[in-house]
Parts: sequence; structure tokens; C-alpha cells
Amino acid sequence: MTGPGRSGGRAVLETLRAWGVRRVFTCPGSTEAAFLDATLDHPDFEVILTPHESIAVSAADGYARATGEPAVAYLHTHVGLANSLGHLNAARLAHSPVVVLTGLKPALLQAHGGFTCIQDTGRLAEPYVRSYWQSLRTEGIPEDLTRAFRLALTEPAGPTWLGLSQDLMNDTCTAPVPDPERFRPRARTAPDPERIREVAGMLATATSPLLVAGAEVARHDAVADLIALAERLGVPVMNEDRRTYERPGFPTSHPNYVGLYDVKRPVVGDSDLIVFAGCRLFTEFEVPRGPDVPESARVVHIHTDAAEIGAIHGVDLDIVADEGLALSGLLAGLPEGDVAVRTDRVAEARTEYLADTGPLPPETEGVENVAAVADALAAVVDDQTTVVGDATTTGAILLRRLPQNPPHQYFTSSSGSLGWAMGAAIGIKLAMPDRHVVAVLGDGAFQFGPQGLWVAARYQIPVTYVVINNESYAAVAAALRRYGGTAVERQEFPGKDLSGIDVAAIARGYGVHAQRLHHASELGEAMAKAKAHPGPSLIEIMTDPDYLGP
Repeated sequence: MTGPGRSGGRAVLETLRAWGVRRVFTCPGSTEAAFLDATLDHPDFEVILTPHESIAVSAADGYARATGEPAVAYLHTHVGLANSLGHLNAARLAHSPVVVLTGLKPALLQAHGGFTCIQDTGRLAEPYVRSYWQSLRTEGIPEDLTRAFRLALTEPAGPTWLGLSQDLMNDTCTAPVPDPERFRPRARTAPDPERIREVAGMLATATSPLLVAGAEVARHDAVADLIALAERLGVPVMNEDRRTYERPGFPTSHPNYVGLYDVKRPVVGDSDLIVFAGCRLFTEFEVPRGPDVPESARVVHIHTDAAEIGAIHGVDLDIVADEGLALSGLLAGLPEGDVAVRTDRVAEARTEYLADTGPLPPETEGVENVAAVADALAAVVDDQTTVVGDATTTGAILLRRLPQNPPHQYFTSSSGSLGWAMGAAIGIKLAMPDRHVVAVLGDGAFQFGPQGLWVAARYQIPVTYVVINNESYAAVAAALRRYGGTAVERQEFPGKDLSGIDVAAIARGYGVHAQRLHHASELGEAMAKAKAHPGPSLIEIMTDPDYLGP
């Protein structure tokens, strides 16, 4: 509808609906009144209320990752936007098309430094978004929002931000909604044919090549092409380094899969050619003690985002392209007839990967071992289960032991923003209602997002939360252990103790079915009860508080 009486808030709703958006995740205030009022005339449009902005953004992020389509979080002024920035960074790293709308006070109040006003609110979002803009007039709102959607979807995709002041939202808007089909990006970056031919030749003649799959392979539906390429060449394949891992680019069940990328692994060290497809190279956690790529290997890096190539490590050949087009091009570009097939090398690397359990937690009498918990979880994760990981200390064990088959069996965050999974699991479940969604968190991560339990309970979203409770911020103690000072001498770790929190009781307080376990052997039965429950469930399992991780 256009004409007198149509508010800017209603124009926002019409634009969202035109883009196929049928729900918004919001933690609103007074500045969102015109929009919220407009939703009453559209009962098919769902307003998902969240008690904290971080849940709104992580839920939108989860939905966008699972669907590849834009998802909308609507926040209130700069105070709400500030509360969301940690999880907005997670969306940035995942190239997740999240559109963040923020209601602002009227322009006059902004000029006067009024309540919940700061200069240029969008600057808060700037480091985390592809674009930020504040609408300057009511008539420009439909066009501004259309632009936010277009840029969120344009590769390299990622979040965008639009500020909407209360006076514009309340005013009359006669501007029509632009046709989304004329603004939706459909272009895919094609690789340079000469570079494709060169890399195909390198793969065909290399003695010991290695393929490494990043999250972008899954995001661009290129998994099947990578599998075909690996099988044709008979080469080992790894998923990207844990520090940048966001979702699997290659199925862990495939016989060519040989683990997560780690320069210390023999299969990496003896490679003469490494092709990184859709990976970030690399996110450094601490000052590196050596190179992440063996000096003897030639390096090819394929990525949609040219800025990712050569960001830290130089490469021998770069391909800026959609990973699907690049990998299918490599497959087609292999020489006709036989190419060198290295089945013995694949078998050797796979055997080494399966035999390497990694650093195992010590067995301590009277407390459960996190490795046993990971094994128990692996036993209940089937092809219809999606795991949303957010466990710091046990994250490496979970990635080693849980099945991770693209595109939808495993999602996690490489941002370090704790509590992300509390909301992301909600968005993922809404996007994929036929899958069993299990969010696996540490007790420390849980403390950053318990408000997500209220959302799951309020809307009866059947997510299963599994909280591995070691009653500590073990990562803090692990850092003190690496530092090797007085804390290690005295075995006293300030900042570690998180005991005394009954997570299951908190969940029940939010209206969530909850169980507290002390043994991994109880997990199978507890998970069956959780799946049978019609709404959300939480399983808390107590583990060794003295285990600080590998």
C-alpha cells in the first residue's frame, strides 16, 4: 500500500515481505513502535521477541547460515546495538547475510545528545558490516533497506546495518518498494581459465598434493565438486584449521578425509602442493612459533573474497572465484585419461588420523571425562542431527570425535564470542524444522546467553541444549598454565572458578525441560527424552573441573 497514512514503519515491513522475510528477531524499545504496530495487520509475519540483543543477532545469524538467505535482527538505539556486536562479528566471519536494523531517537534528540543518543550510531557496527547507513528521509527508507539486502547478499556476503530514526518511521512514506528481483545479486565470480588450467596441471602432476576445504566450499554448494575432484585424483582432504573452522567443507565420513588442517601432521609436512579452497589462512591465536604452511609446498588459494588471499601467507597461485565454479573448473580441466592416483597416501593418512586420539584428558576418579562425553554425543548424532558448537575447552575434542558432514550437520563460530550458540541454534532450528538441533556449550559460554532459553520456551522451539559443566573458565587457567608463573607454582588460578551454578535449575526457571547428569553413560537416555519432549530441552552434564584442555 502507498499513499497518505502509510508510515515509514509500514514501508519497512512491506520491504521485508517483498524480500521474502517472514520473521524478525528483535529486542525492541520505544523507537520501534511504528514497525511493531504495522505487523499486527500481517499475522503471517512473525515477531520473535528476544530478551537480549545478542540473542536476536545470533538467531538471525543461525537462520542466515542455514538458509543462505537474509535474516533480520531489529535492535534499539546504540545501547542495543552495542550489546550485539560480539555476535555480529561472528556473522561477519561466516559471511552470513544478516541485516541489522536499529531504531534511533528522532533527529532533533540526536542533535541534542538526547537519551540513548550518540553521534553516528552506525560507527559502532562499521568494523563488522559490509555497509552502514542511516536513512535521511522517510521516502528513502524502502530504497535504503533494499540496498542493505543487496549488499548483504553480494559476494563476499556479510552483515549490513541500517539506522531508522523514530521520526522517519512515524512519518508518512509514499515511496514504492523496489522490486527485489531487480536488485537481488545473481552474479558469480568466474575463475581465470588460464589459472584453472595451470592448477589442474599442477594437481595432475604433483607427487603428494593435499586439498583443504573451508567453510566457503559448503556455503557455495561446492562440496560435491570437491568430493569428485578428490576421488578423481585419489588425494587426501582436510577441513580447515580449527581457528577458522565454521562449518565442514568436506564430509568427515568420506574415506579421503584425514582430519583438520594442522601443519604438524605428517600428511601436511610431506605435501608438495596444497590447494586451500574457501579457507581463511589463518586466524592467529597467539604469536606463531613457526609457519602454518610447510616451506616445501607450493600453495594455491581459492577464495571468493580477494582480500583473504595473501592476507598473512603468500601463495604461489591465487584464484579469486566462486568456489563451486573454481572446483568444477579444476575437475573439468584435469587431463583426459589417467592421472596419478595416490590411494596408498590417502590410506596412510587416514589410518594416522583415525589412530591419533589427540591429547586425552586424564582419568580422574569420581568425575566424568570430557572425552567420554564427546564419545557419548557422537553416538547420538545421526544424519538428521545438526550440532551447534560453542564449547571452548572441549571444542577440539568435539571436532575430532563428532561427525561433521556438510552442509548442515555442524555449525560453530570462530569469533570467540561466547554464548553464540544459544541464539544461533534457535535460528537454525527455525530454518530447518525437520532436523534435530543440538547446541553443545560449555558452562562458561552458557552464562553469556541464557536469555535464549526464554525464546525457545516462549515459542516452543524444540532445540536441545547440552551444557558441559566443568564449573570453571578453564581457558583462563590454561592461559595461566602457558604463562608459567606463580599460578602454576601454587596451582591457584584466579579467574577460573565458576562453581555453584545449577544450569539445569536455571533452565527450568525459564520453562525449559532440564536434566542434570553425572555420567556420560546417561546421555543416550537423556537425549531420547529430550527428543521426545515437544519443546526445548537442556541436558547439563558435570565434568572434571581440573581439566584445562589440551
